[in-house]
Amino acid sequence: MKFINPKLVRFHHCDSAGIVFYPQYYYLLHETQEDFLSHIGFSLYDMIDQGIGVPIVDMKTQFCGMCRQGDEIEIELSLSKIGGSSIAMEYEIFGKNKQKNIDRELKLKATGTIVYIDIEHNRPQKIPDDLRLALAPYLEKPHHA
Repeated sequence: MKFINPKLVRFHHCDSAGIVFYPQYYYLLHETQEDFLSHIGFSLYDMIDQGIGVPIVDMKTQFCGMCRQGDEIEIELSLSKIGGSSIAMEYEIFGKNKQKNIDRELKLKATGTIVYIDIEHNRPQKIPDDLRLALAPYLEKPHHA
């Protein structure tokens, strides 16, 4: 299953040409991660209050097309691995291509890994069973040819 997060590309996401400035995609991806965690019942704010963090330790990105100010986009998030203390996330951003009259075009693909940590000691912790259970429906099974 995928978590789908609709977003609007806003003025502050863009450069002077009205195109999303590439570092802003990371804000959008992180917002999606936060929204996903809240959606499954694990608000990042509550986790931080409890001394738990989930920092990104790795991120790889493919830019496949431009997004522009005012575009309505969908960010899809799924999981490719739930480890002992890490979670591998897969992101895809889709939007319209008005010039080609395409309703759903891939704009970005990214893979990221977050680690469940004890903030005070900055040490990885075992992902608790209740979080693991909430994550499980979003774990995508590998496709075999």
